[in-house]
Amino acid sequence: MNHTPISRILAAGSFMLLLFAAGSLYGQAQQIQLSINPQRISFAAADPDTSPTVSANRTVRVSIRVQGFGQRAWQLTLRADGDLSDASSTTSIDISKISWTATASPPFQGGTLVADVDQIGASGNGNVNRNSDLSFVFQNEWIYWAGSYEQTVTITLSVI
Repeated sequence: MNHTPISRILAAGSFMLLLFAAGSLYGQAQQIQLSINPQRISFAAADPDTSPTVSANRTVRVSIRVQGFGQRAWQLTLRADGDLSDASSTTSIDISKISWTATASPPFQGGTLVADVDQIGASGNGNVNRNSDLSFVFQNEWIYWAGSYEQTVTITLSVI
């Protein structure tokens, strides 16, 4: 039996990272800061036979600062709003096909995106002022329909 792939063109998937910092600021000495650059990354189309994984076009620099909350716990989370979806069709790709690794480990850590579920990207106690580069990777397979896929991922820094 001859198995012909549905599409020989990989859908270039992209997703946007949006900044959202959560936490109460109780005074001048208490600070919680989060910065993310860039706020949009993409994955190039590639042949799954020669590129079973595709790295994002850029790494994402995440800078966090928590100061003045004593030894309270803090955490950085990544939350995908859903699966990768193509606006011009009804097709989607499971967001868990995207994972990341992190420099400055610990407190940062790698993980895999999950639709509508917070994934911990860093955590600790007390004051912190650190940067990390997140490197995102897409698991490339022949089963995806050609298209332009996107999703929003919210990165949140909070004192808990």
